[in-house]
Amino acid sequence: PGDLASVHEYLATLPQNEKPEVFGLHANADIAVQKAESRSMLDDSISIQPRGGGGGDVADPNEIVTELAGELLAKVPDPISTEGAHPSIFELTSAGIVTSLTTVLVQEVDRFNSLIKAIRSTLVELRRAVAGEVVMSSELDMMYTSFLYQKVPDLWTRAAYPSLKPLGSWFVDVLQRIAFLRTWMQEGVPTSFWISGFYFPQGFLTGVLQTHARRHSIPIDELKFRTVVQPVGPEDLLEPPEAGVYIHGVFLEGAAWDRAGSLVEMKKGELHTAMPAIWLECVRLDEPTETEESYKCPLYKTSTRAGSLSTTGLSTNHVMNLDLPSLHHEPSHWIHRGVALLCMLNS
Repeated sequence: PGDLASVHEYLATLPQNEKPEVFGLHANADIAVQKAESRSMLDDSISIQPRGGGGGDVADPNEIVTELAGELLAKVPDPISTEGAHPSIFELTSAGIVTSLTTVLVQEVDRFNSLIKAIRSTLVELRRAVAGEVVMSSELDMMYTSFLYQKVPDLWTRAAYPSLKPLGSWFVDVLQRIAFLRTWMQEGVPTSFWISGFYFPQGFLTGVLQTHARRHSIPIDELKFRTVVQPVGPEDLLEPPEAGVYIHGVFLEGAAWDRAGSLVEMKKGELHTAMPAIWLECVRLDEPTETEESYKCPLYKTSTRAGSLSTTGLSTNHVMNLDLPSLHHEPSHWIHRGVALLCMLNS
């Protein structure tokens, strides 16, 4: 105990902000917080910027939007067609129906074809509105503003999947997803599935279980997945597994992955780790799929890690939990770290 002045003197020596380690977090948590605060500050700054040009050498907003719309329009692909599909895609089973994965593919193609249509039509209308050929509606005006600040327009997000990416990388991501589905349609079932490329990955997972259930005459509600992380990437997988599927394209946040097959601490400054291919093996409910060393890691579509129940009764963001081995720490360690798998990054 001491006088008030000594107490004030001691308090002055304490840090303004607690270190992440105090809360059981990695030092990288500071970097993540700073990035989030910077992004929020920039978004606030952008929201109060005037839209009109300033004069001098400042580019005219109409020219910027028109040029960007033209560049994007030139890259919009044609809708995915079922004509010329690989013979195995619509091959009928012994029950006289197409496979569950074909049903998943067709549903995904329909969703992305609708997105392609929405992107193409709104880009055309925006260019016409900027040129004065049609009235600039409130929705087109919002799209105009979004283009100026490299944000995805609401007209597109309403027809698309959840994403936190800025406009440029979002558009590239859309093109990659369309290419993935087109390749599947034209070349047949892939050896490994890019789970991040699905509009509705939960539907794909249900299709995998249903395929196994029909093949072995097992009720689908008696099946589940066993997680087996592979030592290689999808490019090194030569053929699909006998039961279940290989998936790839997910990122680990809050921890790193040791190629020996375990969760480990992140390196400083590395916020995400790309995971190797993962075998989702279909097994019966009574078969063990986890051990005392397993961390039940949630897989989310985006880094928001929050969602709501959709009309299907499933979360709009949480996809599933995967059992990842933790050979060096107790599973509770990764719970404190907030470790999760993500289908996509924000950049």
